[in-house]
Amino acid sequence: MLFENLVSLIDGELLNEPSIASFSNVVFDAKKVKRGDLYLGASKDIDEALKNGAYGIVSTSLKIKDDEIAWIKVKSIQNSKLKLLRYLIIRESVYTLYVDCVKVDIIKSISGCKEILFIEDVEEAIRVLSLNSSYKLILFLDEKLFKGMELESFKVEIFTQVIVQKATIFLTTFIYHNRLYKDIKISELFISELEYILNLFDSLEIEYSLEKLSFISHFKPLFLDSAFRILNFGQSTKVVILESKKELLERELEFLKKKAPWAKMTLLLPKNMEFYHKNDIDIKYFKNFDDIKKLNIFDYNFVMMLDIEQKFLKYLIKASSNMKNSLF
Repeated sequence: MLFENLVSLIDGELLNEPSIASFSNVVFDAKKVKRGDLYLGASKDIDEALKNGAYGIVSTSLKIKDDEIAWIKVKSIQNSKLKLLRYLIIRESVYTLYVDCVKVDIIKSISGCKEILFIEDVEEAIRVLSLNSSYKLILFLDEKLFKGMELESFKVEIFTQVIVQKATIFLTTFIYHNRLYKDIKISELFISELEYILNLFDSLEIEYSLEKLSFISHFKPLFLDSAFRILNFGQSTKVVILESKKELLERELEFLKKKAPWAKMTLLLPKNMEFYHKNDIDIKYFKNFDDIKKLNIFDYNFVMMLDIEQKFLKYLIKASSNMKNSLF
């Protein structure tokens, strides 16, 4: 890209007349700058970027040290990144929209995602878009970021419905495009999200496979034995339902109440975390994962647990692995 184009794009001010007219890549970490790159970042790391061969420097505070390369002053590094990202997205002429965490997990479960770019980190998105231009869809995982980009959101029309034929708490049998899908590993709770994604993919001709659909990180059932070893689906009556997002707990508890009004249930939360639920429910708190084994949680029909970043799941997988290894 030419420096003069970049200056206009990010509302910068070119402080000199460089002998070099263009650069190859935008780099945000001075340690990773290579000869020909443009460094966009904090002024304290400019010397390192120069040492590594930067052809241009973009920052908020500048002192020209090499008149051959470009020195571009901006008011805000973050705003410059956002403007650059917006330009790259518009250049691609690709559809964009924000999707919530449930939809993201469903997408990753049924699609190879080769034609989809997920944007959560601005710098990584700029790096990827600078190298790849084969996406059909760009999905933002941060709603605030998406709104701030002022991009046109793709409108998903529901042309084909997912028709539920039978549903247990965790499995759903449904018809889509006149085809029967039996006992698919998704709760009826998330059928509207699945319907949205399927219609989105059909509209943009993105390939997917419903046979690949597996339990996502939200409302994820975990069947355990009395020693807290993980069993296959349905092999135990001891079930812990994991949820990685606190904001989904209320909806999931309401679903359980409606689906199994007879059930006795409890909610496991990290110590000192507040949670208000309009229905009566036992709440148990834990300091660490070892504490959970002392809480008699299997006296309940259903145990819901807030498992941020799926740390409890990873803990159980590791514990189960260690237990198996100790037997041999």
